[in-house]
Amino acid sequence: MGTAQRLTGVGPGTVRLARIAAAVFTVGMAIFAVLPLAEVLGRFPGLRGALAVLLLTGLTGAYLWLGVRAVLGRGGRPDLVVLAAMTAVAAALPFAAGPSWLSLGFMLPYAYAVTLRGRAAWAGFFAALVLEVGLSAGPNPSWVLFSGLQSLLTAAALAGLTIFATLLSELQRTREELARLAITEERLRFARELHDVLGHNLSVIAMRTELSMRIPADQRPKLNRELTEIHDIARRSLHDVRAVVKGYREMSLEKELSGVRKVLESAGVKCDFAALPVTLSAEVRVALAWAVREAATNLLRHSDATVCLLDVEEDGDRIRVTVSNDGVRPSPPEKATDAADAAVGGSGLAGLDERLAQVGGNCDRHLEDGWFTLSLDVPGRPTAAAALTSATGDRK
Repeated sequence: MGTAQRLTGVGPGTVRLARIAAAVFTVGMAIFAVLPLAEVLGRFPGLRGALAVLLLTGLTGAYLWLGVRAVLGRGGRPDLVVLAAMTAVAAALPFAAGPSWLSLGFMLPYAYAVTLRGRAAWAGFFAALVLEVGLSAGPNPSWVLFSGLQSLLTAAALAGLTIFATLLSELQRTREELARLAITEERLRFARELHDVLGHNLSVIAMRTELSMRIPADQRPKLNRELTEIHDIARRSLHDVRAVVKGYREMSLEKELSGVRKVLESAGVKCDFAALPVTLSAEVRVALAWAVREAATNLLRHSDATVCLLDVEEDGDRIRVTVSNDGVRPSPPEKATDAADAAVGGSGLAGLDERLAQVGGNCDRHLEDGWFTLSLDVPGRPTAAAALTSATGDRK
């Protein structure tokens, strides 16, 4: 599996895991401050020791502040002030704490890498390393160079992990935005069609109605002709609106499945769809297309799904289609029942019940272990679908 395919399956869970890992490693590395603190307290009693402890604590605190904010994606202008203060503290530390402070030499390069952007981050990263090695130069240059190399590798690894978690978060937000834009674009398309159909005809109706009101009462034949034409325009408008709605409703199941897969995968949801039988009637295929769209809408609105499955089972003249997804959002105990009711019985799914009933089908849904499953039972053959539809119509 290539890198691009791995990133396609990235979901909210992966983003949270990457952020947690980056935060744990960033905070955990602060434990190395214990080593120079212990040495300073043992070697430099009095004012110098107190100053060294203050500087070491300030350096570690600034490192944690900038690192955690970078992991959470909350960088801002105040971080630049903290970074400047951290640089000043790092420049003063060699004179107060001696060479032992180099065990924290990774902190300043890491801070530059995760706080700044672009070339400034690269320049700050290497400039901080050069500054630390230069200030710590002493009678044992090999030890200083070894510590500098250790600082380089540690800072690069921590910065890479933090930046990777941030990029995954940005990728997830981008996919969610693309999914919302796809839904919005479809709504706009439908609105544009209605506007094009109704705009002109309604303007004509309004104008001719106004003119009809000005016709004198003694010119009744002319008034009748105007009213007849207005009536004809209104009927044509109604016919046009029905045609638009009919074209919107009579969806292609294959196109709907393809569109849903594209939207979900752009939102980071891995899709595994089984092939549907070719024996399904046109009415059943339209109902299933609506069901798939409703399931995808619920998934995007009410879950943090990473996987969406569509399975098909044939049982004689019946077909059972199940659409399931993980990532159902947990609710507080006092709201768990209401949340489950909303997820299982929303108004969109209620309309889906009616649509399936018209073709002799039914649907069931349930939540279990963080998975939401929508089960659709429909006629598998056109003859069976026609018979059930006719029977439903007779009962009505």
